[in-house]
Amino acid sequence: MTGNRLLAWTFYGTIAGTLLACFFYVIEQGFGINLYTFLVNIDFLPLPDFIIYSFLIQFVSHIVISVILIALVDILSARFNHPYLFSVIINAVMSFTFFPLYHVALTKPFHPPFLLPFTLWFIGHLLFAVLIGYFVSFLHKKRSAD
Repeated sequence: MTGNRLLAWTFYGTIAGTLLACFFYVIEQGFGINLYTFLVNIDFLPLPDFIIYSFLIQFVSHIVISVILIALVDILSARFNHPYLFSVIINAVMSFTFFPLYHVALTKPFHPPFLLPFTLWFIGHLLFAVLIGYFVSFLHKKRSAD
């Protein structure tokens, strides 16, 4: 792995993760469905409160996961050349973490029924998947041009 690749993953993962967070933040502010709060929630981790409830640490932990996801899609796509497919599959599976994450969360950002929050969560993650697929496709085209 070159430093350029890690830098690209960090750059594009940060953009994609920030856009996903913004999507959920708009939903949270406009409709009162706390999807942004749920996205960055880490209160189930065995860490001190000053870490768990730090906005910066919550957001950065979300961005780290975004960077890892874009790296995973990039690595798989370099071998099999299907960035959108891998991204959609991984993010569709990741969307279903909604239920175990809700179960382990100490602070429940919303209550049943879950149909609307989960549907919006799933749509957000599919948009995120398409964006990651686009970024990885761009990275592959850029690498092949170099």
